[in-house]
Amino acid sequence: MLDELKREAIARLWKRKLDQDIQKLPKSERHRNLEPASAEFICALATGCRARRLAEIGGSSGISTIALAEAARQSGGRLTSIEIEPTRQSEARESIAALGLAEWVEFVLGDAGDVIPKCSELDFVLIDCEKDDYIRFFDLLNLAPGAVIVADNILSHDLFDYVAHVRRRSDVESITLPIGKGLEVTRVPNY
Repeated sequence: MLDELKREAIARLWKRKLDQDIQKLPKSERHRNLEPASAEFICALATGCRARRLAEIGGSSGISTIALAEAARQSGGRLTSIEIEPTRQSEARESIAALGLAEWVEFVLGDAGDVIPKCSELDFVLIDCEKDDYIRFFDLLNLAPGAVIVADNILSHDLFDYVAHVRRRSDVESITLPIGKGLEVTRVPNY
């Protein structure tokens, strides 16, 4: 679970994201972060699953990175944080270092389409990137038995194609949860 220091860091990042939205900054200049309630949930879920090999596709300026790094710390695992935008990732690096979580995070700057195929089997993945890429990135994942994949913005962005795609697969189970902007939680069975 997240402690007060990590919750405060998440609240600070979230407030800035909301301020950017109010200012109507161009999309490219806004930080596009996971909502705090969703961060709490993914931290608890990844920790409860004892995930040791975690990845996030789209870390932005670090809310999800904080949550998943804390889960990795608690499980003795490691998070691979993939972000294509250098300024956002730089801020995430600073937050992670200030919170004492750097040893549990590997930051990768680049296109997830190039990075994901190089990742070993993953136990937990957060997909929170360009919405048109969700299906493609999901299909590139190398997943361990029992792996959990969480996709954000399912309800806010009407990502019904992604939901239909994962639910058509016979090798996973999936459910939409009305947390934050909507999370699709998909699980690979343990057999």
